[in-house]
Amino acid sequence: MAIDGTAAARAWSLLALRAAVKGADLATRFPVLHEFFLGKLLERLEASYDANEPDDECLARVRWLGLHLEAFLRRLLRERPAAARAMLRFLGTWAEDVYRRSAAQRTGGITPCTVVIEPTDRCNLFCPGCYAKSSCDGSDLSYERLVRIIEQVLDMGVTLITISGGEPFLRERADRTLTRLAGRFRDRGFLVYTNGTLIDREIARRLGRCGNIFPAISVEGFEHQTDARRGKGTYELNRRVRRMLVDEGVMAGFSATVTRANAAAVASDAFIDRRIAEGDLFGWFFLLQPIGRSPRPDLMVTAEQRAMLRDAVHRWRTENRPIFLGDFWNDGHLVGGCIAGGRYYFHIYANGDLSPCVFAPVACGNIFDIINGTSPYRSLREFVQEHPVFAAYRQEQAKIEDRARPCLLIDHPEAFRRICRAEGCRPARNMAPGYLDGEIARAIDSAAREWREYVERLPPLPMEAPPRCAARPARARARSA
Repeated sequence: MAIDGTAAARAWSLLALRAAVKGADLATRFPVLHEFFLGKLLERLEASYDANEPDDECLARVRWLGLHLEAFLRRLLRERPAAARAMLRFLGTWAEDVYRRSAAQRTGGITPCTVVIEPTDRCNLFCPGCYAKSSCDGSDLSYERLVRIIEQVLDMGVTLITISGGEPFLRERADRTLTRLAGRFRDRGFLVYTNGTLIDREIARRLGRCGNIFPAISVEGFEHQTDARRGKGTYELNRRVRRMLVDEGVMAGFSATVTRANAAAVASDAFIDRRIAEGDLFGWFFLLQPIGRSPRPDLMVTAEQRAMLRDAVHRWRTENRPIFLGDFWNDGHLVGGCIAGGRYYFHIYANGDLSPCVFAPVACGNIFDIINGTSPYRSLREFVQEHPVFAAYRQEQAKIEDRARPCLLIDHPEAFRRICRAEGCRPARNMAPGYLDGEIARAIDSAAREWREYVERLPPLPMEAPPRCAARPARARARSA
């Protein structure tokens, strides 16, 4: 009876969620209804975590993040209603998949919520320090192969398809790969990391018609910093591209690689205010990794700079700035630590090779061997679940208790080196000499020690519960127990 009751409660929750999504979609056409239906949808999204998140600390922090999400969605509804409709569909799918992924996890299943796919590793730029080591030559995944890959990852529970490269819009210009995929999988979101230089008015219109493609345009800070790395005139070109995306109703944002040289700039109020003013609705911060083309370990951020970024992003969230922000390394406390290795995501190179993390310069197997039946693994799900490299990644994750130091690459490099000794692990093309046992390895070890000692002195980030959550007397799971 308890099982039947749990199943009935889950079915009722999903029904209420779908009703909230439909109501919120209707509200995009009638602004007077925005607040009511947006609140209902966020309540259902919160309820999905309330019923399924086993980690009390993560649950409390996800509830806190809800206020930040709400400010972003209000702005999205106001400024870009067509993109808002796609985002609301995506949030509904995400919440449903929380139930599906959680059910699989309770039986030991691996259920990532996103996957990073490279449709190409070619690029029209030649930026120093490129983590992917992209060039004008390289590999492409055909549209048909991308469809087969996406079908496999959706079967694993993936909701968000993350597209990187290379420069993905090379493929959009060639055969409309991105908009064709988005049209085929309309209830999923496509987050596309791009240098922005290949987006013209016609492509912007196509993105606007799709609604579920979210370009994240790379920026290095302000104009002089961006042009110094990506070429003179890039910042101004991107500014015009952002204007086009706003005009066509596209939900676009930014991606910033944080280095020792630009950390103060990208952690400044002037930077985030400029991003909002130019139309960005979301942004991702990534710490420079010493991999790829001509890596510069001397440009890795200091511990003080990493803490400065952490504090700035936290403050912007508490101020309800109308832009959704992710701080890839400092947000470990929101997701229970490292998310790679199939725990919440993994990476597929443009040649089909598989990797536990987009920043881990290793490969272990190829998806087309799986699809063609020449691999000992019968499916991608089985590969991610059982391959020694992916399994070792999750085993090392489980040993980490300090969520302020979640990363196996830069916070626990000795753990990553153990993973590299697992059966089937091989260097990828973006692993630089000395990464595991030379100058770069020593620089990473030094940075890891510095952050470990520094973070011990940092006070915990305050997490005031959102008003809607504070009124809830207890978690649904506690009541069902």
